[in-house]
Amino acid sequence: MTDNPRIIGERSASQHGPLLIVLTQVHGNEPAGYLAIKEVFKRIDEEYNHKPYFDYRGKIVGLIGNLRASQDKVRYINTDLNRLWTDENVSRIKNSKKENLNVSEEKELQEILQTVNSYIENYEPKNVVILDLHTTTAQGGIFIIPSKEEKSRQLGLNIHAPILHGFLDDLQGTVLHHFNNKNYPNLNLTSLCFESGQHNSRESVDHAVSAIIQCFMAMGGFYPEDIETKHEQLLTQDSAKLPKEAQLIYSHRIAPGDEFKMRGDLIYANFDPVTKGELLAHDRHGEIHAKFDGLILMPLYQKQGNDGFFIIKDINRDAPKLHQKIPTTTLNAI
Repeated sequence: MTDNPRIIGERSASQHGPLLIVLTQVHGNEPAGYLAIKEVFKRIDEEYNHKPYFDYRGKIVGLIGNLRASQDKVRYINTDLNRLWTDENVSRIKNSKKENLNVSEEKELQEILQTVNSYIENYEPKNVVILDLHTTTAQGGIFIIPSKEEKSRQLGLNIHAPILHGFLDDLQGTVLHHFNNKNYPNLNLTSLCFESGQHNSRESVDHAVSAIIQCFMAMGGFYPEDIETKHEQLLTQDSAKLPKEAQLIYSHRIAPGDEFKMRGDLIYANFDPVTKGELLAHDRHGEIHAKFDGLILMPLYQKQGNDGFFIIKDINRDAPKLHQKIPTTTLNAI
């Protein structure tokens, strides 16, 4: 399968085990995930070269999501690939002939499905995780969006970044909406999204490398004694001042022709505090003010995209038990 241009690479251990599929560049202008999985593969190869007894369990695969958009370095060609994964769309696209699909991202979705399903069928893993890597136009902040399954949240806790709830109720058709046990009932499968920072920041690549390593270790792939503590330390340090867990309380949608633009005199970073009534942006209808007190997330500083910004609320005090660390031993059973 490695002659498939969508496949960045794969590495298999001598022992059969979990399957981690790292999905990069679902948005083509987000290269950090691609660079990160290449770096992880390089480090695995170096370990084998320098440590004769190095090994692990399972398989890691790296895939490019929107191949054509990544080549053009744009978010998407015709439509956002990370909004297409509804049950209706997936069923229609999966059962269509490729030549009958006129939307570029529908062809991409069909090929991703075929590639992922082929790996699952050929490897026959006991458990599978889809780790969807993203970055944002705004500076600052790493975070995780889990699927609605508790095991997705457990993995997120082991990655050591803020866990943000409510996005799958607000957004529709994301990768996480499809890759779950509902659609793969005979397989122990879950997914989560990791946002590693700003699109072109070197720190985003480093965050993504550490997230991949922490995730695979939590799955029971890498042995903890082989993993440097610097990965956990990096993620813990760079999220130290951020909420452990937060809830989405508002999202601002953009309609075609809205001419949306964040205010120009103040550049927001992820997790910056905003107050109710604060001027955040403008569009053709006028000023756009914050409807709630909270923390701003993913303010839009690019032309493509249907979400202007999100506002989240820290829920640590409301639900203190949510962010208790899950022991690695329970994660290995996923």
